[in-house]
Amino acid sequence: MDVLKLINTGVNNLPTLPTVFSKLSEAIDDPNTNTEKIAKIISSDQSSAFKILKVANSPFFGFRGRIDTVSQAIFHLGFNEVRNIIFALSIINFFSKDKILAKFRPIDFWAHSIGVGIATRLLGSVCGVTDLEPYFLAGIFHDIGKLLFFEFAQHDYLKVLDLAEERKILIKDAEIEVLGIDHADAGKMLAERWKMPQNIQDTIRFHHAGIIDKETNILVASVHLGDILARALSLGFPGDNLIPQVNEKIWDTLKLPEGFIKLIKKDLQNDFGQMLRIMLMD
Repeated sequence: MDVLKLINTGVNNLPTLPTVFSKLSEAIDDPNTNTEKIAKIISSDQSSAFKILKVANSPFFGFRGRIDTVSQAIFHLGFNEVRNIIFALSIINFFSKDKILAKFRPIDFWAHSIGVGIATRLLGSVCGVTDLEPYFLAGIFHDIGKLLFFEFAQHDYLKVLDLAEERKILIKDAEIEVLGIDHADAGKMLAERWKMPQNIQDTIRFHHAGIIDKETNILVASVHLGDILARALSLGFPGDNLIPQVNEKIWDTLKLPEGFIKLIKKDLQNDFGQMLRIMLMD
């Protein structure tokens, strides 16, 4: 069976997302829902409730007081941001964090993904984006296709990792050479299977280019640059140690101020350590 068939079969056999996320998503889509109903659903899962409180109290989300209840966390973060965080936590817990394949460890993969999520949201903020809700989630999920290879085509992916290290090439290029498909295309398959929002599907599919079929998009451009910044600062390990070239076309899209890296670097590094402890702890 070729790799594409393996991935297709694996994705189609994956179970649906955890009950707490499904119930939460259904409730949020209900126009008659309220904070108390959302809080009750989250509180039914102790781990989710605990982490939502931790996230809400983190400087990354900008609250300067103290949030003591799930209801307060929902009020501060908003329904959609809460759903995004629960979604991210569900996916992180869905895949094993203990396996190792050569130098590729899912725990380091998730660390990189969280770093990209933080960088993406900070970039969106610097760009003046007012609706930042999808930015953290888009960054976290940009490389999700790598885990499909890791889960369903380990033997072939070991060849990819060896080739990337031996030839000093980006892992996406090694994937194409060995597998005939890269993690962006594989990740898009999973995003469709789990009915992720279209903007998240787009960032997964186009984050390498930073643009969508020659069309500019601030979210995709932010993930593209966020990935490069996370690599440059060694936030986690994406499967290779190289830093890709920035697509020059994104600068006109983002219109970042001069010295933007200095503006966000300290927050990026501080927030990374805090969010890592929150999201990856058992």
